[in-house]
Amino acid sequence: MKKVYADLTPLLSKSRTAKALADPSGFGSSSALASGTSVSARTDDSALRTSKAWEVAIGPGKSLPMQMFMAWMSGTSVSIFSILITGMILMSPVRAILGVNQTFAPLLRAKGARVDVSMQKLVFVAINVAGVLFGIYRLSIMGLLPTTSSDWLAFIPPKQYLEYSS
Repeated sequence: MKKVYADLTPLLSKSRTAKALADPSGFGSSSALASGTSVSARTDDSALRTSKAWEVAIGPGKSLPMQMFMAWMSGTSVSIFSILITGMILMSPVRAILGVNQTFAPLLRAKGARVDVSMQKLVFVAINVAGVLFGIYRLSIMGLLPTTSSDWLAFIPPKQYLEYSS
């Protein structure tokens, strides 16, 4: 049986210096030696934060089709399952609107260039308002919203007759 032998002594010799080795791909020695961040790095950071803010802003819009499908699957009858689905459709956007500042806080907390996320917050709120409107529409389809005059009969005083015939 033959033994395999690899001679690694040329790689470990002291005659080769660290400068002789090539830098790994994606590594630049000038970027490692620079002290502080440059202007281009700050603009790249702000562009990255703006991109991330837009992803966060349109995130609730990606869940709307799934909520619509779940509402369609639960039907329009008044049952516990359809009421729970409708409650979830209504409550998740309301919670998101109330926590809009907490949602965007990680993007504003980091050091570096400040990013204005007011437009992203506005889009985030608009998409969540669309979710609330869909929930209200769902309640209307199920007949749980008082939209007709017969729903308010309890508040109309009974008519007083002036004469009675016997």
